[in-house]
Amino acid sequence: MKLFHNAKFWHKGSFSNDVKAILTKQGKIEKLLNHIPEDTQNIQRVDLKNSYVYPGFIDTHTHSFEGGLYSLMIDLREARSIKEVLDMIREGSQNKGKFVFAWNFDENRIEEKRFPTRAELNSVVRDKNLVLRRVDGHSCAINSFACFNLKSAFRTIRCDTDIQRGLENDTIVHWFHNNIDSELILRSYHAASDLAIKGGFTTIHTMVGDANMSIGHYSLLLDHLNDFAVDYVLYPQSFNIEAALEVGAKRIGGCILADGSIGSYTAALFEPYQGLPIRGNLYQTDAYWYDFISRAHQNNLQVAVHCIGDRAINQINTVYMALANSDFRDLRHQLIHCEITDDTLINHIKASQAVPVVQPMFDQLWGGENGFYARALGKERSQIMNRFSAMVTKGITITGSSDWYITDLDIRKELDAAMNHHNPAERLTPAQAIDLYTKNAAWLSHDEALKGQIKEGLYADFTILNYDLAHPVANPLIAAIIKRAEVIHENFPTE
Repeated sequence: MKLFHNAKFWHKGSFSNDVKAILTKQGKIEKLLNHIPEDTQNIQRVDLKNSYVYPGFIDTHTHSFEGGLYSLMIDLREARSIKEVLDMIREGSQNKGKFVFAWNFDENRIEEKRFPTRAELNSVVRDKNLVLRRVDGHSCAINSFACFNLKSAFRTIRCDTDIQRGLENDTIVHWFHNNIDSELILRSYHAASDLAIKGGFTTIHTMVGDANMSIGHYSLLLDHLNDFAVDYVLYPQSFNIEAALEVGAKRIGGCILADGSIGSYTAALFEPYQGLPIRGNLYQTDAYWYDFISRAHQNNLQVAVHCIGDRAINQINTVYMALANSDFRDLRHQLIHCEITDDTLINHIKASQAVPVVQPMFDQLWGGENGFYARALGKERSQIMNRFSAMVTKGITITGSSDWYITDLDIRKELDAAMNHHNPAERLTPAQAIDLYTKNAAWLSHDEALKGQIKEGLYADFTILNYDLAHPVANPLIAAIIKRAEVIHENFPTE
């Protein structure tokens, strides 16, 4: 048995004076104590150094394979010109084998405000498959070597422009991923696990599959789940219901796409983009989604669908509502991203009992009066983006995520963004923000009897910070991560 003490413990929505210590046994919380027992013979005491103990945080939507893989590749977030992009790719590609990934590219941060041309990419990588991915994952650029190999593999790939978007983008990127060997796949998940722990998480939901008909390396990962420090919640990211059932999955989907992204102007909107005669793309028909979601629902699979624009959210939520009315099952279907929602759409989401899986960092990066959302959608419409408080107030259960690799896998940044939304009306309180990544997140995966709270009988999974969220500090630290009562990461502040 272990006794964790000398800390403030988050319990029932606050740092409770009623909890002075936690006694654990076999990885679970045995008892919450309102005093420090004098006789602790045969009990290991763990001093938490006057820190703040939260339930282990859970990120409910990540692309951990890509995030882990790309962490071993070329990160372009600091590039500020085409020359810098090319120099970083030239240098970074030297020891990366035949498949080279450059990621975190954002043309809005580049002096030239454009993607590199294929000729420019060829000038730095000629004899390896190179893909450069936009920060939102919905556009990419490839070199001629990759284009030749892709055309040999797929008749539908044209590669006749310097930038690939939409379904062609997805096909290209998944071709790259599918050609990675098992050793690198597992290395990528170990890298992701390490980054998740350092980022303050004990559990992360991860998407596995090509967002089409393949569940990819799902079985490989399933066989190695106990090898990782973090708990992975797996999603067969595919439309292949039979394959999901065959591997015993409890859910299906993830970033199976109802639409694209705002950054690539492919998110499906009811009204056109600001200054443009386009409204984005619905990737499937209403009938297609009704058939797919209904079949998954009838097989008791929780469904998760990527939908960013209001037209796409409405399309998916309409199916969820029809099933809630005709054949309710407690499956907790998900609206991934769920960014543009007016009051009417929020009411429909409440009625369907769907769960918006939101990304607070999206607002921090692209929100505000002069931010990218306002430029792409207009200031008025940007005010109905990422409506966290409106949904919580309406009684909708929402959960939080990074969409990593799209934004950083760091609970400090995610919580800060949730509490400091550009629109003051949509800011969450510290307690509400914590719920997104603890109690609500555990409930989403039907794990509320195992994790998500500091409560007797649940796993002793704790994220330990050096501060109370209500009182930010200059140097916020993830002081420690405790998993099943074992300290697996430690970074307590020095005196």
